[in-house]
Amino acid sequence: MTQIHIPFKERFREPMRNGIKVITTRSRSYGEIGDWFNAFDKTFVLIGVKHLPLMFAITNWKMEGCESGEDFLAVWKEIHPRKPIDPNEKYWVHFFQDISIARPSLKEIVIPELNKP
Repeated sequence: MTQIHIPFKERFREPMRNGIKVITTRSRSYGEIGDWFNAFDKTFVLIGVKHLPLMFAITNWKMEGCESGEDFLAVWKEIHPRKPIDPNEKYWVHFFQDISIARPSLKEIVIPELNKP
């Protein structure tokens, strides 16, 4: 369990603080299960890290803290302005949970495929 740093746009402050944004998709892995980070005056722990097609994030836009799939794509284009969007290209999806909220793990409830090898 290591402290890591994952940067987030300010627009994700409230979705993260309110437990709406629970995943972040990145071009590289930022950590492993059990690693933790601080963001917006909260502490979060990684409960899963999977190499998945971008389509996973597009279809799970709400878990990304976005208003729609189109909103997610707009944010993605803003972050990656020169790279064409390929829904089949794989990226690192980081699943996280606010450690101050007592609830069953998202890994067990929302994302059963994380339990597959």
